[in-house]
Amino acid sequence: MHEFSVTRSLVELCEQEASRNNMKTVRRINLKVGKFTGFSPDSINFYFEHLKADTRCHSACLVFEEIPIKIACRDCHGQHVIEEPTLLCPKCGSDKIELVSGREFFVASIEGE
Repeated sequence: MHEFSVTRSLVELCEQEASRNNMKTVRRINLKVGKFTGFSPDSINFYFEHLKADTRCHSACLVFEEIPIKIACRDCHGQHVIEEPTLLCPKCGSDKIELVSGREFFVASIEGE
């Protein structure tokens, strides 16, 4: 259900930016989504299809770029991309790690006319 509120905010943001940049229609919204967020692109697309009606985004499509989960280990000083958020260093097994990327969720660009 988090995807609904995030998608509603996304439509509102794109409406504001389109208005500020004198766009009549938004055609494409490029998003960067960290894998650690747990957001489902399918769910976001589903809600977007319903929320975009009667907005400048009515004919827009969403394009997702997934940002992998990347950690830095304080013990072995390595940086590693991990598939699952286990938050253990895959090299030394330490739990003394720092999340470098994977929590991002932002609009990279908006394309329109």
